[in-house]
Amino acid sequence: MLEESRKKILDRNYLLNKRKDARKKTVFTTIKNSCFLIGIFLGLLVLLLAYFISDYSDIYHIAVEGNVYLNDEDIIELSGIKEDGKYLFVFPKAKARKLMSSPYIEEATVELKDDRLVVINVKEVKQVAYLYEDSESKILLINGERISLNNDNYYLIEKLPLLEGYSKEQISEILRGFKLIEYGTINEISEIHRYPFSYDENMMEVIMRDGNFCFLSWTGLGMLDEYYRIVSGLDPSLGNVCIYLDELTKAGYTSICPWQEDAVNVQETTEE
Repeated sequence: MLEESRKKILDRNYLLNKRKDARKKTVFTTIKNSCFLIGIFLGLLVLLLAYFISDYSDIYHIAVEGNVYLNDEDIIELSGIKEDGKYLFVFPKAKARKLMSSPYIEEATVELKDDRLVVINVKEVKQVAYLYEDSESKILLINGERISLNNDNYYLIEKLPLLEGYSKEQISEILRGFKLIEYGTINEISEIHRYPFSYDENMMEVIMRDGNFCFLSWTGLGMLDEYYRIVSGLDPSLGNVCIYLDELTKAGYTSICPWQEDAVNVQETTEE
């Protein structure tokens, strides 16, 4: 009986010891694997830190494409991308959304290229003129939105004509005509004034940057794209001339300017 009891105790101790050994092995293996993983993690962390500290993680260059009015610096600022920022911290979709939240930008994409190059491509909302409205100077956009002029955006009016003499309701109608004009043509216009004729209340005087005057109805603004084709056939010795554009006949012709005609009429009256 004693031998049998002793044997049972030994067997039980053997099993307990085996379990202890297995547990120790498991703990050792777990610690060993954890240390290995921690070592890999720390190694990667050191590599990442070394990368981000080095110049190789910096943005090399930001290129801006598609802009007509805004300068590159303003678009980069609108995107929120720092020129001294980290290349991998530029999130293209988020930056494109930020650009499109600006009233100046209609569409935008941001791409990460090789050699740490960031490319911003934009399609701007067409800017058509600047005007004085509600005791304030503003930029007029093709969608009817107005942006107040300040020191930061004042340079934009260098490429825009002054629009003068129209009510807000009339401007809404004029914007339809501006949709037909190319960017380049708008840039060549210096001023636009209301100049009603006896036969057309909607006539406008368009002063071009080269000094010529165009007279046309606002419904035919698209004809201004033909301006340089028309003036190319004029005799340069004539100097600055008045050009009348007829949207019905799709033709343009030069004639005496309205103020010259008034002077002739006054002279004739005096002679009588």
